[in-house]
Amino acid sequence: MSSYGKRKGATFETSVVKWLRSRDILAERLTKAGAKDEGDVVAFLEGAANILELKATKKLDLPQFWREAEVEAENYAKARGLKEVPYKFVIVKRRQAGIDKAWVVEDFEQWTKRAGK
Repeated sequence: MSSYGKRKGATFETSVVKWLRSRDILAERLTKAGAKDEGDVVAFLEGAANILELKATKKLDLPQFWREAEVEAENYAKARGLKEVPYKFVIVKRRQAGIDKAWVVEDFEQWTKRAGK
């Protein structure tokens, strides 16, 4: 990834954390750890960790983005000795739109689990 791409990604991560915090949601950027990466941001909703994989890119590759989110949520759980893997989400920045207009992606199975079904 070019330094421009890394800078763009880091700016998006920082903006998302600030946006979440402005809504009284506890959120922190996570340290990059290569193969043991744990996601970009952890946000705590209703007392539970949610792993956010953030993407600020022109090209959408949702299957790849989702695979990354799954692996990184598992890494997060493993590093902390959690029995359950936290919910994970892919947050995709929309071009020329604010953070509040970003897309949130999750799979249907997780969505139904979160809905208690």
